[in-house]
Amino acid sequence: MNLQELEVGVNVLLDTGDLAEVVAINDEAQTVLVCYLDAVAQPELVGAEVWLNPEEVIAIDMGTHSEGRT
Repeated sequence: MNLQELEVGVNVLLDTGDLAEVVAINDEAQTVLVCYLDAVAQPELVGAEVWLNPEEVIAIDMGTHSEGRT
C-alpha cells in the first residue's frame, strides 16, 4: 500500500490476515510502525509494535468494509 494513503491511528489489514493500528510512518525509510490488534496465527503478537514494509499492508479497515488491495 502507498504510504501516502496511510495515517497514524487508522486500522489496517496485513497480508497475513492480521489487524493492526498504524502507530508511526517513516517516509524516509519507507516503513510503517504498526501495533497488532488481532493476530490470527500468532496471538502472542497482539500488542506488539513492528516496523513493516508498506507492501505488507493490504487495506485500510473501515469497519464494515476495507479499502485497498483486497
